[in-house]
Amino acid sequence: MKPFDPVLVTGATGFIGFHTAKVLRQRGHPVRALVRDREKAERVLGPLGIQGDDVVVGDMTDVDAVRRALQGCAGVVHAAASVTVTSGTVDTSANLRGTEAVIGTACEAGQYAIFVSSLTAIFDPKREITDDAPLAKSRTVYGRSKAECDAWVRKHQAAGAPVAIVYPPGVVGPDDPGFSESVKAYRAFLRGTLQSEGGNQLLDVRDLAELFARMLEDETTGRIVAAGHYFDWDGFNALLEGVTGAKIPRIRAPGWVLRGAARVLDVVGAVLRRPMPMTFEGIEIATRFPRMIDSPVIERLGLHWRPAEETTEDLFRWFVEAGKLPAKVVPRLGPST
Repeated sequence: MKPFDPVLVTGATGFIGFHTAKVLRQRGHPVRALVRDREKAERVLGPLGIQGDDVVVGDMTDVDAVRRALQGCAGVVHAAASVTVTSGTVDTSANLRGTEAVIGTACEAGQYAIFVSSLTAIFDPKREITDDAPLAKSRTVYGRSKAECDAWVRKHQAAGAPVAIVYPPGVVGPDDPGFSESVKAYRAFLRGTLQSEGGNQLLDVRDLAELFARMLEDETTGRIVAAGHYFDWDGFNALLEGVTGAKIPRIRAPGWVLRGAARVLDVVGAVLRRPMPMTFEGIEIATRFPRMIDSPVIERLGLHWRPAEETTEDLFRWFVEAGKLPAKVVPRLGPST
């Protein structure tokens, strides 16, 4: 794919999609966005110069809308999805239908496509997460949804379709138009983290967007793990406290105890119809998380992940500037400059 070739981005008003659209525009690519809400698109994407005919209103499951959006495009980044690890009640059934519509339509037309998958699709606590990992039998609702989509895309890869699957970990960073779960979690971490097995792996959304842009221009296919930075819970707590200056309490318990408690809270939350402080989906990942390893293609494309300290500092500064966190709770950052 050459500079100035147009690219379709689904989920462009969400966190990953927005940053992907921004980087593509910066690299000279016209961007078309498939969105459900034109007003939101104008608010979020208008400042990037994405407006008018570059905005196609429609759902990712609507094949006709997808065809209109893909017309004239050289490729697509499919970042739209129903995402949750904090609620077992969110309907993720549209993810497969959306994947079939977007990736399937692109494959029929011979257009290059990137499918944004999730570590949960190949998450197995007994082995490292690498690009040759088989799909896992997830015990979480979201994990099963992504694995189902992943399996469908892998069949098209095996048939020779020009499509790539990317597996990022928790994607974080500043400027989140939708205040997504992965970003919101970092604000919640100030109220407490864990002292248990497992850990947390993070990747800056700006680096992930840059990866997508380079993959599009290189037309990279296959399966790619974008690992970012891994921390056990002691190291992660030290990262947060070092950046923010906050004193963060910790829940000290074995993983099996936390997972059992989370299952009980899931039941309580369903009965009371209220969000609980933790869910089984979230705790399952948090206490069983194995270290991810970057795929070799990351180095080949010349990607270098920015330091985790930079990502975390930029995120918390954005929290304060956006009015989502009082400055007093992050004393080490001080006034934004």
